[in-house]
Amino acid sequence: MKNEITEKAKNILKKHGIQPSVQRIKILEYLLINRTHPSADEIYRSLCAELPTLSKTTVYNTIETLVEKGIVKPLNIDSRELRVDAIIEPHAHFRCMECGKIYDVEIEMPDYINKKVGDGHLVKAQDLYLEGICNSCLKKNEKK
Repeated sequence: MKNEITEKAKNILKKHGIQPSVQRIKILEYLLINRTHPSADEIYRSLCAELPTLSKTTVYNTIETLVEKGIVKPLNIDSRELRVDAIIEPHAHFRCMECGKIYDVEIEMPDYINKKVGDGHLVKAQDLYLEGICNSCLKKNEKK
């Protein structure tokens, strides 16, 4: 399984013209495996023991490159920090107002891509962000 993810990460990087360094492969692997919409700091903290030479700058630069190449997309659902998502197709996100976790949610997404809205504005990208209280926090609150 791990080797498959490593090969997948290498192939994605090569396909997009990015030199597959050890750090870039590990960062992309992390994003492919951990669907937690992590911040750069979370990625760094998770990988620094495995890659002692990894710097926060490398993580930020790699994320910037992955975003520029369309491999991952930035999430602006949390105003305190940039998070990234390895799923680039349009889908909805839910942010818990209590624990701060961000989840992908399966709901029917309206498709406005390449359609005109309002006074003739052409939509080129869309995101749906929902906020509330997640199932885990609701259960904790019920026990109190």
